[in-house]
Parts: sequence; C-alpha cells; structure tokens
Amino acid sequence: MASLSKRSLHIESSGQLCIYCGACVGICPLNCIYLDETRITFDEKVCTRCEICVKACPVGAIEIG
Repeated sequence: MASLSKRSLHIESSGQLCIYCGACVGICPLNCIYLDETRITFDEKVCTRCEICVKACPVGAIEIG
C-alpha cells in the first residue's frame, strides 16, 4: 500500500453489505473494530490500515481509502 498519512484515509463499512458476522472484530490485531447489532465502528486513531479486516470480511463490506 502506498505511504499515506492516517488523516488522508477513511475506514467505513457498508451497512447494506455487512452481515454482522464479527470476522473483522476477531482478526483485528489492534482491537480497534467494534460491532453491535446495527453497525460496525472503527477507532481510526488506533488503526494502522493493515487491511487484515478487509481481507477477512466474507462479503466485502469494509473499505479503506
């Protein structure tokens, strides 16, 4: 991945795609992803944009960019 400052990146999940399986929460090495019944949130100050969660999501609901 290109070297970009953390401030220039944004993480989001598509609520329409997310099936709330928790795969991203369980695999995040920094524990910066939180899930409840209606949404997923990210602590963007902690996240290093490693994209492990993107690869772990079975429905492609997470975008970093």
